[in-house]
Amino acid sequence: MNQEQVLRVIPDIEYDELVTVLNITRDMNTSQQEQFLMLYQRRRKSRQELLLLCLLGFVGVAGIHRLIIGDIALGIVYLLTGGLCLIGTIVDIININSLTTGYNAKQAYETAALITATFNQPRNF
Repeated sequence: MNQEQVLRVIPDIEYDELVTVLNITRDMNTSQQEQFLMLYQRRRKSRQELLLLCLLGFVGVAGIHRLIIGDIALGIVYLLTGGLCLIGTIVDIININSLTTGYNAKQAYETAALITATFNQPRNF
């Protein structure tokens, strides 16, 4: 798999994410790489999407972005405290790049593990 194939499937991918995807799929065969890209494309979040969800904290619905990325406890705390009086929301807006990169890297590794497990299962005929 090369950069062009990944960019064709995921056009809004960031450079760090692209490097992670290329490293993960390096040892996969073509079929595994195609399956990986299809699954990963559905599981990942774009930076703009998480930023918009984070900005909802300024209109009274804070913490949705934390719930989406799987940080359930902090998301509930943000919901109940108004984003920790907006301080947590502002910090998250500043750190939205690292939140998105961390979430997408976790999803990429989980997707790779799923693909590897699926293709390594013995066939029972």
